Amino acid sequence: MAPRGLCTLSVVLLWGCVVVSSSSHTTVAPPRDLQITDPGLLGALDVEWKPPPNVQTPSECTVKYKFEYRNTGDTDWKVIFTRKLKFRVGFDLSRTAEVKVQTLLKGRCTNDVEVQSDWIYATFQVPLQGKLESQVQNFHCIYHDWEYLKCTWQPGLPAPPGVHYGLYYWYEGLAQAARCEDYTQDHGMNVGCTLRNLSQAEYRDLNICVNGSAAAAPLRPLYTTLRLQNLAKPSSPRQLVVSMSAAEELHVTWSPPGGQTPPQCLEYEVEMAEDLGEAKPAWQCPEKKTSSYLSSFQSF
Repeated sequence: MAPRGLCTLSVVLLWGCVVVSSSSHTTVAPPRDLQITDPGLLGALDVEWKPPPNVQTPSECTVKYKFEYRNTGDTDWKVIFTRKLKFRVGFDLSRTAEVKVQTLLKGRCTNDVEVQSDWIYATFQVPLQGKLESQVQNFHCIYHDWEYLKCTWQPGLPAPPGVHYGLYYWYEGLAQAARCEDYTQDHGMNVGCTLRNLSQAEYRDLNICVNGSAAAAPLRPLYTTLRLQNLAKPSSPRQLVVSMSAAEELHVTWSPPGGQTPPQCLEYEVEMAEDLGEAKPAWQCPEKKTSSYLSSFQSF
């Protein structure tokens, strides 16, 4: 009986060695034809690739892709694991877009060890005309009362005679980039824009381009991406009433500001100061309130 048991054990060990050796030599090719195209959406670029050639995907094994992207100069890559072959992702078009993709193979065919291919790379750069200092300066936007976005800028340096600026924008949901129709002007030059009806753009990337044209010289466009909720500015509270109770407590009441700002996004700061005649009042901030209807403080 002893020789038969020894023979059986030898067969089991040999079978195990064959599987491990086979999985350790499993390889997978990288994807093919990685491309970046610009659909004209001011920074949202389409990235697509094809599966690796002759890839075998038996039922016990799966193929996925690791997709990473960034702008030149960024420290970190943004990472997506997917089975798709196409993505639309946002870039800053004033810098080069960089992408890379590799194939991931895992399952029983690899003994549940993930096998990675080499990376393939691609870049994209919009041809930028004009000098950097020719793009608009001090670009600034405020989302007033959660109702309208007002952006302002100053001309680039130098501002050629007859320069004309236009603002274009896009967010997910628009079929194509749109142009501002409500400009603020200074001596006939567009130096600001007001955009309304942006409720669908809230909590999404809002891509903006301010482009300039002049007969004298080409001008560098400005590209930027905004988030409306980070630019919101409410109006002042309304109907402020101050009274003193019989217990010499100061009661301050007010109503919320107008506009469409969500109530949960509002916080109030109350400052008080004594009337010191000609002396400069010493303002104090006793408390911040999220409720807008009644606050009670001890008087000085």
